[in-house]
Amino acid sequence: MNDTFDHVIVGAGSAGCVLANRLSADGRSTVAVIEAGGKDRHPYIHIPAGYARILNHRKLTWGFRTEPDAATGNRALEYPRGRVWGGSSSINGLGHVRGDPSDYDLWAQKGCAGWGWDDLLPYFKRHESFAGGGEGRGTQGPQPVEHLAERPELLDRFAAAAEAIGLPVNADMNGPRREGFATFQQTRRGQRRISAARAYLVPALSRPNLTVIDESLALRIVVEDGRAAGVLIRRGGEERLIRARFGVVLAAGAIGSPHLLLLSGIGPAEEVARHGIAPLMDIPGVGRNLQDHYIVRLTYRLTDHRWSANRRIVWPRLGLEVLRWMTTGKGVLTWSPGMMSLFARTEPGFEAPDVQINGGPLSWQDGRIGVPETEPGFTLGVWQCRPQSRGSVTLKSPRPEDAPAINPRFLTERADEACVVRGLRLARRWMAAAPLQGVVAHEVRPGPQAESDEALLAVAKATGGTVYHPSCTVRMGGDAAAPLDARLRFRGIEGLRVADASVFPDIPVCNINATVLSVAEKAADLIAEDMRR
Repeated sequence: MNDTFDHVIVGAGSAGCVLANRLSADGRSTVAVIEAGGKDRHPYIHIPAGYARILNHRKLTWGFRTEPDAATGNRALEYPRGRVWGGSSSINGLGHVRGDPSDYDLWAQKGCAGWGWDDLLPYFKRHESFAGGGEGRGTQGPQPVEHLAERPELLDRFAAAAEAIGLPVNADMNGPRREGFATFQQTRRGQRRISAARAYLVPALSRPNLTVIDESLALRIVVEDGRAAGVLIRRGGEERLIRARFGVVLAAGAIGSPHLLLLSGIGPAEEVARHGIAPLMDIPGVGRNLQDHYIVRLTYRLTDHRWSANRRIVWPRLGLEVLRWMTTGKGVLTWSPGMMSLFARTEPGFEAPDVQINGGPLSWQDGRIGVPETEPGFTLGVWQCRPQSRGSVTLKSPRPEDAPAINPRFLTERADEACVVRGLRLARRWMAAAPLQGVVAHEVRPGPQAESDEALLAVAKATGGTVYHPSCTVRMGGDAAAPLDARLRFRGIEGLRVADASVFPDIPVCNINATVLSVAEKAADLIAEDMRR
């Protein structure tokens, strides 16, 4: 088997699938994609509601947990990351959400020339195929995006309640205005999830210049004479060096990319040396600046089962839903954890929403996704859009098969504590609005006993968790402390790039998958430009 390629991509997640497709499209450049997981054969991957069964699947995910932190009750939080073709786009909640334009303009202001909203909009349009069309939307891209296949009646009441508290209702959540209420859009075609693997990788597999090397663990980046020469992998117990003529692109995600750099001796020298790894480059910024959204869930009781799907997702009614999904492509099997979203500014003067509230007409026993409550209910998840808390990804061990230490440091800034309390109060005000009277019976969790700011913050610290949006751990920037320049090139090592959520200078206000696809689309253009020089 050939072990030398023009481009070697590490990771077949959202970014890696985009890069594999675009860089091999010329028919001449040879491309290898290294993926630790296997093919996306599991049936639950392709059923939208299957996320509830695979979010922590022992083979399809990495099984990560965070390090305990006093700010969040000294809990080790589950931290799902996909380990399969499509990566986290194969296990996520299918949400397709653009950031606020100011997110990307702030990137440009931080020295990331070419990454403002006007620069990135063409890439958002390029990657998506949104049948609804509309201002600024793409209709011819590889990634299908659709409105909900089924719009539960309760969502209309939520929309009316949003208007009642002074917030607009948007027909297109990815249209010109982010603030307000909108129903979710999904990375779905008809009845099936369309992950990045299905949108980008699988259609390109017939190209003879594209090779997927899956079930392979990347051990380290090999650097020769200051240049990334390839990636050492272990496959089936055998180690092999996959060489790169032009370059190596890390697309292993905001956890995997810094982890591989650290294993290669690229990062804070003291840290890597402490684990017996010879420091190759002292780059303190690798693995730092971890940002993520922290979600706190509320559960409400509804007055009647007509408003809730709780009984529809257990047997025997679930059998009818399976039949409905198979024959019509509708029903609860097409649902996401987030069916609608409310973006809002909880204080005057903010240039963008500071709180996002998602939810749908399902409620879970003990508030954990998986087993529905027997009584009718729904769940709301509240999170801060632009957290100020910063965490890290560091080594626990020099063994590549061992997980890194993931420290999100949620709620370690006072501003974040205050924002989550404001968000919970906004959710309560929304649910108390007149259009929901006679529909919403009462709040179950946290309940009326959590009334003061101190009590709400205590609930947030004791019960919250990740929204699965890790980012910013190998950031680009115009300052010398940024590991990457604005062309996503690693400073000090030729032929090495990073092109995934790691590169964000700051997290956008929303779910991040659509931004990752756009970053990877732009990265492919940057690499192609450099090849022509």
